[in-house]
Amino acid sequence: MKASARAWSPVSLALSCVLACIALCLHADNILLFAFEKSAAAGPFACAFLGGAVVLCLAVAVSAHDDEQRRWSIGVGLASAGAGVGFALFLDALPALMSAVCSGALLGFGLTCLLRQWGRYYRSFTFQGALLSTGLSFLLGSCWWFVMMHAGSPFLFCLGLLVLVLSGGLPLLASDIVRADEIRAGLRDVDENWVPSVTIWQVMRQGWAAVAGLMFNFFVIGLTFWPLASGLGLGVVPKPLPYLLVALVAWQVATRVREVSGGMLETFYRVALPVAATIMLAAPALAAVFPAANSTVLSALSYVGIAVLNVLGLVVLFWSAKSSEVGFSKMFAAFCASCAASMALGMLTFQLLGSDASRGVALVLLVAYLAAVLVAEAWRLAKLRREAGLEAGANAPAAEPACDDDALAGGD
Repeated sequence: MKASARAWSPVSLALSCVLACIALCLHADNILLFAFEKSAAAGPFACAFLGGAVVLCLAVAVSAHDDEQRRWSIGVGLASAGAGVGFALFLDALPALMSAVCSGALLGFGLTCLLRQWGRYYRSFTFQGALLSTGLSFLLGSCWWFVMMHAGSPFLFCLGLLVLVLSGGLPLLASDIVRADEIRAGLRDVDENWVPSVTIWQVMRQGWAAVAGLMFNFFVIGLTFWPLASGLGLGVVPKPLPYLLVALVAWQVATRVREVSGGMLETFYRVALPVAATIMLAAPALAAVFPAANSTVLSALSYVGIAVLNVLGLVVLFWSAKSSEVGFSKMFAAFCASCAASMALGMLTFQLLGSDASRGVALVLLVAYLAAVLVAEAWRLAKLRREAGLEAGANAPAAEPACDDDALAGGD
């Protein structure tokens, strides 16, 4: 039986708590990472977090099945992330390196596990619903991030992180309990066979640019990790405002489209990515031309592009759940491992090249990304015109043979 697709669900917005936790662990501009940096443990925390995420991805790729019991996996994610917060709470009582490594590894494993379960939950949405829910979840996640940035001490920060972990996992657990009750009552099939509307090839052929954009964002997170951990950042960027703009656009698009292919939805996807990359390039260019410009305004402008890449990249990941020939679990493992590798590469690039050269590398990669997106779009349009020309030629009426007067006259 094909599961009925729905537009969205208010429960799905609890994903914002998991996204906020991941951002707080990977962006070093918060009081907990500052405390770890004082003991030279911020780097080990981030590396352990990425290692925990990769361990979860390897476990998923080797042994997971899409029909597994969700409740057990959700419980493991909650327990692991909660234990990670516990180790962070004992930062002053334990050796700093031990606290950082244990906390990072457990948080990376647990939060990635919860993110995967949210991806499985999102498979019941239409593409429009996934776009709308993801945009709103990122908006709420940026609000939680903004509130957590003003925590007065590492202890309060960890308590807030624990609340976010519970808020991100318990709704999943509750939805699974409701699902089990519906199965027992005969309101839902035991085996929900998700009939794919697209293949994995179609997903990646159409969505590679969004995936590459999200990987670029993780690369930049790696580049800026140590400067932010040392307190050398530009201050608190008003992230909720860029995500509010993206969420409003996503709302307008999602409420006006009916089909995944063609129309406003596809136009939004194809226009948003090059525009986002252009905006991200415009911010450093404006900073160079106008040195006196407000750095906060330029950072907010650049973050509009980052928000677009984040939202569309995660939507493509969740939409890959509609593919059956690979399976969402393995697709998720490859996707998250690639993002973790991108951040690790960014951290390594900063250590090898330093701040100025790393910034140049990021700009070169962004220009290459924009060029690749534009070339791919030009190639697609040329292919469509060629196919349209061939189809028009095939449908053209054949020319009538010339009339032979002598033959009609009997050959006289």
